[in-house]
Amino acid sequence: MDIRINDSDKITMTHTGLLPGKSGKVIHVCFERKAGGRDDYAEIILPSRNVVNAKGFDEGELAQLQLYLKEQEESIVKNAKQINHDLIYKL
Repeated sequence: MDIRINDSDKITMTHTGLLPGKSGKVIHVCFERKAGGRDDYAEIILPSRNVVNAKGFDEGELAQLQLYLKEQEESIVKNAKQINHDLIYKL
């Protein structure tokens, strides 16, 4: 079986370290993809999973991204803490 993934099917996720927010620490998570010559983008904040900015992702896709973040939140928080730890020791 030969499975090929087109570039338009790939979604890249990046996130910040822990950042100060209005009611505690937050993490900004960004999802990006290239689709049909355009760049789609969604920025969602953890832990609330509120969408703060989105372009090109429909409501159903945003709901899927929020569900993904719910399932992966523990891992993402752990990685975000490591980012902060690494930055402190590099300064």
